[in-house]
Amino acid sequence: MAGSAAIDLADYTHSIGARIDGFLYRGLNRDDYAMIWVSNGFEALTGLSGDEFVRRRMSFSDLIHPEDLTAVNDAVAAALATDGRWQVAYRLKTPRGWRFVHETGGGCERDPETGEILYLDGIILDSGRLTNVAERLEMGRASVSAMNGSIAQIFSTLKTLRLLALNARIEAARAAEHGLGFNVVAQEMNALASAGETLMKRVEEELSRLNDAVRL
Repeated sequence: MAGSAAIDLADYTHSIGARIDGFLYRGLNRDDYAMIWVSNGFEALTGLSGDEFVRRRMSFSDLIHPEDLTAVNDAVAAALATDGRWQVAYRLKTPRGWRFVHETGGGCERDPETGEILYLDGIILDSGRLTNVAERLEMGRASVSAMNGSIAQIFSTLKTLRLLALNARIEAARAAEHGLGFNVVAQEMNALASAGETLMKRVEEELSRLNDAVRL
């Protein structure tokens, strides 16, 4: 366009890369997702030198959480099969531990002889909020697990209370009319144990639902 300054693509890409919490990339279409170019945000997220990572053709799949790698592979394969794009969230190894990222990408350029897609282009963004949510869910899961242990102890205590109530009733029967007071106490203890067990079963059911909700 007349009067407009020519845009240097390298500078433009560098500028975009400096303004996102993540990085742009071009990688090889192979199992290890080795990169041939990454933007300047790569080192900030992964803690690794982008130049060295590219030069050594290091495996990007090694940075993906093992439990998430299959989902990433499936998303990429499905998109390539339909010439579409993939969008997938997964955990990436970083200096701060495992961080959730969101990746959008697609295949580009085909081998003129085989027709196979040669490169994968895309963007990987740090999903900091998702990571925080996951960390809170993990804390919640640990709390639920601790509460489940406490419930087991409470049930054990209630069983002991029932046993004490039974022993009290036996002693009350032996003491005849002198044991009427023990009998009343035994009935109250038994009623208390029954009410406690009913309540704790409800709590246990709710904790089970909560445990399913916070499971990662």
